[in-house]
Amino acid sequence: MTEVLEGAQRGLLTHALYGQLLTVHLKNSHESTHKSLLSLVRELAATADSQQPRCGLLVGFSPTLWGKWNHRSISISDKVLNGTDQWMNTHGDVILYLKTHDHDTAEQLLEGPKRRLDGLAKVVDCVVMGKRQDSRIMGGRYHDGITNPNDPVSLRDDILINGEYKGASFAFTQRFLFDWEAITSNTSDSQNQIVGRRTDGSILSQHSTRGHIHRANVRDSNGDQRKILRQALPFGRVGHHAGREEGIMFVALCNEQQRFEDILQNLLGTRKDDAADKLMQMVSGVGGSYWYVPAAKELGVSPAKASDDLHEHPHWKVSSPNGYLFYNFQDYLHAMGEGRYKEGDAPSPRLLSLIARTFNHWRDGWVHKEHLPRLPHLAGSEDKKREMEAIPIPTRKAMANFETLTNLLSAPDSKFAQEYQLLRNYPKELIVGVVPDFTYGRGKEVMPYLSKDEEFSFWLKKQLNEFSSMGHIIPDLGHVVRNGLGKMIQEAEKRLHEDESHATFYQSAITSLQGVQGYLRNWATIADKSAAQARERDEADDADNMADVSDRLRRLVDQPPQSFQDGVQLVFSFHCCLHLVGELTSIGRLDQILWPLLEKHPIPTDRAQEIIDCLFVKIGEDAFINRSFIHDYVTCGTGSINGGWGNFSQGGGINQWGQQVTLGGYKAADGEPQDGSNPVTLLFLKAARRVPVNAPSVSLRVNKYTPADVIEEAAKALLSGGAQPCLFNDDKICKGLVDSGARKDHVKVEWARDYAADGCFEPMVAGATEFAFNNVMPLLALEQTINEGATYGAAGSEHLRGLKASFRSPLAQSIETFDDLQRIFLEQLRWLTIQSFDYMLDHYGNLADVCPSPLLSTVIDGCMEKGRDLTDGGARVHMIAPLFPGVANTIDSLYAIWKLVYEDESACTTLDELLLALINDWGFGMIEPYQDLVLAATEAEQNGDRYKELRTAALALPKWATGAADPMLKKIGADLMDSIVEISKSVIREPHPLLAPKLETIRKKYGPDFDFVVTIGTGTFEGYTGVGAACGASADGRRKGMPVASDTSPAPSPQDLPPQPTPRNIYGVMKSYHQDAVEYGIADAAPVDLNIPEDFPLEDLRHFIKDYAAGWVGGNLITLTCADTKTLQEASKDPEKYGLVRVRMGGWTEFYATSFPAHQEQHQRRLTVKPGRPDDKGYDIRNGGF
Repeated sequence: MTEVLEGAQRGLLTHALYGQLLTVHLKNSHESTHKSLLSLVRELAATADSQQPRCGLLVGFSPTLWGKWNHRSISISDKVLNGTDQWMNTHGDVILYLKTHDHDTAEQLLEGPKRRLDGLAKVVDCVVMGKRQDSRIMGGRYHDGITNPNDPVSLRDDILINGEYKGASFAFTQRFLFDWEAITSNTSDSQNQIVGRRTDGSILSQHSTRGHIHRANVRDSNGDQRKILRQALPFGRVGHHAGREEGIMFVALCNEQQRFEDILQNLLGTRKDDAADKLMQMVSGVGGSYWYVPAAKELGVSPAKASDDLHEHPHWKVSSPNGYLFYNFQDYLHAMGEGRYKEGDAPSPRLLSLIARTFNHWRDGWVHKEHLPRLPHLAGSEDKKREMEAIPIPTRKAMANFETLTNLLSAPDSKFAQEYQLLRNYPKELIVGVVPDFTYGRGKEVMPYLSKDEEFSFWLKKQLNEFSSMGHIIPDLGHVVRNGLGKMIQEAEKRLHEDESHATFYQSAITSLQGVQGYLRNWATIADKSAAQARERDEADDADNMADVSDRLRRLVDQPPQSFQDGVQLVFSFHCCLHLVGELTSIGRLDQILWPLLEKHPIPTDRAQEIIDCLFVKIGEDAFINRSFIHDYVTCGTGSINGGWGNFSQGGGINQWGQQVTLGGYKAADGEPQDGSNPVTLLFLKAARRVPVNAPSVSLRVNKYTPADVIEEAAKALLSGGAQPCLFNDDKICKGLVDSGARKDHVKVEWARDYAADGCFEPMVAGATEFAFNNVMPLLALEQTINEGATYGAAGSEHLRGLKASFRSPLAQSIETFDDLQRIFLEQLRWLTIQSFDYMLDHYGNLADVCPSPLLSTVIDGCMEKGRDLTDGGARVHMIAPLFPGVANTIDSLYAIWKLVYEDESACTTLDELLLALINDWGFGMIEPYQDLVLAATEAEQNGDRYKELRTAALALPKWATGAADPMLKKIGADLMDSIVEISKSVIREPHPLLAPKLETIRKKYGPDFDFVVTIGTGTFEGYTGVGAACGASADGRRKGMPVASDTSPAPSPQDLPPQPTPRNIYGVMKSYHQDAVEYGIADAAPVDLNIPEDFPLEDLRHFIKDYAAGWVGGNLITLTCADTKTLQEASKDPEKYGLVRVRMGGWTEFYATSFPAHQEQHQRRLTVKPGRPDDKGYDIRNGGF
């Protein structure tokens, strides 16, 4: 990396605060002039270099003149520069840009050279420049050069020329005069919008296409902005006012001169008399030109020193003191590129180049709002839509898959693919392809294939459509790696010939796999083109790399992988294809899938690490960082997780692709357990620590056999932020899965040991499981308990006491004891649980007739064997999950009711008064008919004050899973978790009379041995805000509509109160989860989402993970987000400055700045834990592995 940097003139990298720029028009171009000028330049450069503090000289030449003197042709385009009065091309032969630390030094150093230039030049134009120490310009309003690519990676890739003249560059100069009357006629807010930033440096979303940041953002064929290095300085004063600069001497550098022309054209727009960039209407260019900046060797001056000459803008120089967590793109690239990373194992130069491109791609999200347009109908015309009704829907779906993969979204000449950047390719990539930015939150586009009549019919009956496939499961990508596409198609063709009764399914599978082959062929062609372009640029290594990629892709069309890199590429390509056709799936146990290839075909560890790092970049490169530019693709049927309508919480899933990678854990075998961690496990954990993407979301399975080096890497990765990896306890999850079967040996031990996390965190048998879930809301059951079977979130003048949802429970004043209340509550919960199962059973198999999954079915065990689609009962394992979100708030509310109403020593109200307080949102939302807001306003106000007093009492109570020692709180918590498990199992395993006939109907269709694996869960995922929005105020002090706790986590502090980041002992917190019902009964996993401070000691974290792996610590799944509350608060104010801060959502990692405010507030209020040690009370070691 340093080779190119250290080829540049040292003055090019010198940070500019003061200086002078001389534009020299020579008398002639004779060789004697050439020699004299070079002598002057070299002496001046050496003098500047010797100063303390060091100064710097940047020298540029007319490309024509330098070419003449060096017998070279340096082509320049100046059509735009010459084509308008907005700026002026005043030409010239040489520029000398001397950068100093004060005005006097510049004048002193240039005194002699100016005299010498008198004999060589016709005209020497001199601009004396300087800016404030804080780098602010335009009257001190704005930081200058705040996005400058000063880091070594961006300098090498975007600013400096590689190849024969390493370190050379091109420059553009223009002397701009400020029109202060025009500037000051705009309000402060208007000026910010024109510039695109606030005065504190934070960025504004560019909703206006005429702001400077938007117009200056010009993208290349990959859709990325290529940067320029700005080294501008203000000059002069208007009326001797220090706050009114006369103008700015604009100096910029880059390694492609045409880039300047493209930017100028975009600033100008289409009308020469009215610049599209509003800032250009407030300045006028009066002189400048294009220049060639020779490399240091060409010029004979001192080269730059990467270790001394790089300058990081102070605005970005913020990072976590722990050395692992980075806050922003710029600081990351500086630290990694300059060799300052704590662990000393920064990503390779290749990777840093690709990461820098990814950062640019993300950053462009602040400027450009784009989305994929709707895909055309498979039929192509309205007339043919009805004709297609004669074709079976699975066949149509397969045809749509083929057209999508082979033509529409990957063909090199596809306008859809080009415009949506689905063909983005960099010649340094080791792994190629693009995952579309379809997510659970934003939705997706797929090719329609239903007729209008069919679309209406399926909407009316089921509210489903072509968008309804959910993915959200784990494909067996190991099957693809072991066999290759050619063999998979051959096996499908064999089955087709042997079993004509399932011909439609097998043919749809074949057609879909052929679409994947077409995708690979297209990307081979794209790689060929990239190789040719690299050769034209004399980039031999990149050309050879792309040629190798092309050869690999062509092999993989038919053959299985023969190397580690082959395997990674095939996994990624198939993953891309699944997502392109709307199947947003997980990736699975990649260390188990890829290790056999690396073991059989070993390569150097550094090379293997580089390949996995590349995979991380490819999976995470399309993240969305600007929530204000979100496009909502979701339809009424999108993402049906249970066979019914697909509307669910979206705002928390902006960047949720479901791209989970599961590492470590037991090998998929019966008998004595063996940990499967291997060298590939470490490669992935190191990538998670060093490559700051939000996807893949990494899960690590741990057990008492987990190697120390895996635990060490996991701890370091967690300190880098983003809760990577989340930690599953193998013994607890495996036992829970086995116990979730309908009978003994239904879920075999070897199956359970082969679990992986699906699109969020739900553990399921990898590559063999279909999955559906439905919510059961304990908080609503509690509302129904005390409010006569009605939920009171909608109470008021329309629904009176609220929405009537269940049987009428007794009046609040007649519930005499806490035991009575709990009994009624559990009956309400039982009703809701049965309702949840009823919905899932009623809707089972619905998608098969509307939105089958022929491609995904090829990688789900059981489907090909049965000749059945995944959506039609084809999978080996049929998993359904009743989920109970908000358990922590429910436990705390039950405890609050006991303390405030029933407990002799602390009771201060009655249940009916408490109900009124909750209906009226603790006095903050007084409503009729419970208050007469017109005729008794004073009384209403007094009641409101009383309700607020009650809330204060509720908030002061200890909360569950915070380490509180109150025995009644622990008992209520344990009883609820036991009851959830008992109710869920009893109503389905000894079927309720209303469920039994539905189960029998399913068995008649799919066979007498058909049974569901029932994994009970508590997941909110990202929906803790949506779940809370549906609930009224709760007795724990939570306000109406406010978020509930995420998953099984302790309840956050209320969002209408300041965060209370009082750390609790991590071991004490986890004691609450040391219960069979939680650890084994909640087999869908019971995630505990906690925050750890950034200074959490590595050694303590390592010890905790080891204890958790051994079974000392409660719970079966824990996520730890490393971020201080202050960091999160600062990130809310300046999302660009903290753009790399990542947090754990319910089921994946998200960029904090992307989250909506309600989510940000939740993360600031999540429980923070501190180091501790187990005290052996309440803990035991579970001997042996499961």
